[in-house]
Amino acid sequence: MTVGPMEIGLIVLVIVLLFGAKKLPELARSMGRSMRIFKSEVNEMREENNSAQQQGQIAASKKNDEDFWNSPEMQPRTSNPADGNQN
Repeated sequence: MTVGPMEIGLIVLVIVLLFGAKKLPELARSMGRSMRIFKSEVNEMREENNSAQQQGQIAASKKNDEDFWNSPEMQPRTSNPADGNQN
């Protein structure tokens, strides 16, 4: 189902009749403001999401460092005192 020029003209006519010619510029201005606010909020959410992902990557790298230093290979070796006295 396509919307042709006749249907678009009818929709515009109905809008003009409902809101009046004086209210249309005010309506367009408020729609523009709303769109700017919406865009800024979307960009802010993207920035928060990106920073959260970066913090997650930093936390993951710290966890990898902890895993490395806590691994059994990196732990000090315990020796038996009786073994150290033998010559």
